[in-house]
Amino acid sequence: MEKPIVRFIDSSAGARSGHAARRALVAALWLTTSALACAARPAEPAESPSSAPIEVPSLSAKYAPLFPIGAAVDSGSIHTLEALLVRHFNSITTENEMKFESLEPTEGVFDYSTADPMVALAKSHAMKVRGHTLVWHRQTPAWVFQDASGGKAPPELLLSRLRSHIQNVVSHFKGQVYAWDVVNEAILDDGRYRTAEEPEADQRSPWHGILGTSYIAEAFKAAHAADPDAKLFYNEYRNYIPAKRQAVYEMLKQLLADGVPVHGVGLQCHLNIEPSLDPNHHGFHQTVAELEQSIQLYSSLGLEVQVTELDLSVYSPGVKYTPEQFVTLETFSDEMQARQAARYAEFFALFRKHAKVISGVTFWGIADDNTWLSEFSSGRKDFPLLFDVKHEPKKAFYSVMDF
Repeated sequence: MEKPIVRFIDSSAGARSGHAARRALVAALWLTTSALACAARPAEPAESPSSAPIEVPSLSAKYAPLFPIGAAVDSGSIHTLEALLVRHFNSITTENEMKFESLEPTEGVFDYSTADPMVALAKSHAMKVRGHTLVWHRQTPAWVFQDASGGKAPPELLLSRLRSHIQNVVSHFKGQVYAWDVVNEAILDDGRYRTAEEPEADQRSPWHGILGTSYIAEAFKAAHAADPDAKLFYNEYRNYIPAKRQAVYEMLKQLLADGVPVHGVGLQCHLNIEPSLDPNHHGFHQTVAELEQSIQLYSSLGLEVQVTELDLSVYSPGVKYTPEQFVTLETFSDEMQARQAARYAEFFALFRKHAKVISGVTFWGIADDNTWLSEFSSGRKDFPLLFDVKHEPKKAFYSVMDF
């Protein structure tokens, strides 16, 4: 999904033995919390009670026979939430620290001083690392698209810069990053390629404006040349929209026919607590059935599928909220938590159903105190993850563990 261009603030705060028994425990906890949610009683804060069990089953261990469970981290959360990260996740994606503007802010000057320690910490815990993202229309320095005089860069110059950046970055992390989101968000909701002529400035792609669609294949070729063992993904949001799903499929099918090294497709999966009721809103198609069609269509090409940026907002898509309607810790009720948990359970049942083609599920964050969905200028808070602001498991956690 399109994300606000924000700077993330570093916070200064700080196995599966007994499989059957743990399964029973998880089921009991989920049934208990669901029953409480349905009882007629006043709403309670989302914060977990102090009596919550300290020891809970590991999320990644539970899903180990199926696929890795990842989390997006920033340079702060990887430390402040390290205990939670290591306990429940076995893969990471750096949220911003591997994007173009972070690694090559000035032409030919690469800065790995933030990303390297994050990769090292992940490797010290035997965690997989996904690279995100090599080519995107956002968070790319202006110089990339300019010539020496500040005018539009000619195609050969931009292509040279694309290849140079990818070669340097992918080679630097060779053997450490197992998969890359090579190209991010090249297709619009209506199925058109994103161009440099879009009405909204933050929707425009200078890559397309100078190179046309050729930049997509060139990016994959450059990444494969730099690390032939890395898995290369095309990453996209709102894959559940039929027109967009089909357009992505046709693009990938053609790339594969042309011999371009594409190995998988990423479904971002920024979801909401319910689909939209408006058939003209993209959220109307945000259903398990529509997402399943996307998984089946992309995997029919022989591609891996990964869920790459999963979260589940407590807000309904297409609804205009006033500040008085913003959800807070006090109004994030048991009923709302139960609805979120049920929605998570439906999508995870889908992921488990297609575990043969899904090779990873990554949340876009670890806990509710550090989520991009709470960083809009409106000040609106959201609670989209499995762990609450006190880093305790929510009803949603137990719902995805109940199988």
